[in-house]
Amino acid sequence: MQISKETTNLKSQFKALRSTQGLCICGLLIAIYVVLSLFNIPVSQVIEIRFGFLVFIAAGMIGGPVMGFTVGFLADVVNCLIRGFAYFPGFSFNYGLLGAVSGMVLYRSRVSRSRAVLCALTEYIISVTLSTLWLHIMYGYELRTLIISRFIKCTLSFVVNSILIYVFLEAFQRIAHTALPARR
Repeated sequence: MQISKETTNLKSQFKALRSTQGLCICGLLIAIYVVLSLFNIPVSQVIEIRFGFLVFIAAGMIGGPVMGFTVGFLADVVNCLIRGFAYFPGFSFNYGLLGAVSGMVLYRSRVSRSRAVLCALTEYIISVTLSTLWLHIMYGYELRTLIISRFIKCTLSFVVNSILIYVFLEAFQRIAHTALPARR
């Protein structure tokens, strides 16, 4: 699995992000995230299937790490403002990081199972480490207890997320290829 050469060309990614098309895509993806964050499926009291993170992966796939980070970060800020949640910048950083890493893996590359699993693994690592730290800082939960419960939750979610990401990316790749002919 190789990373495309365009992934490291941050100058062209920033230029594409500042274009009218890039700004419209970012705005659309942020709006889609706000809507998707309303539709979480609770499996138990601590486990739920979420769909919003797929937007950050799509942003990275379309515009690379720069667009992935931008959409991830700003989507959380906008979601907190619209829905009235307490804002914590750590979670915005998490979402931006997921978008950026997904952009490194998927930008201008063919979708494969290994790339989908790598995106799911990135989400898993961020959730187990950084999200756990942010919850400890915000709510003062004992770190050891929090790590154990989050590890179990994230491990169970990893399998579902891997399948969800792969199915989503296969469909999204076809849509993006048709709708964004300049990005072929």
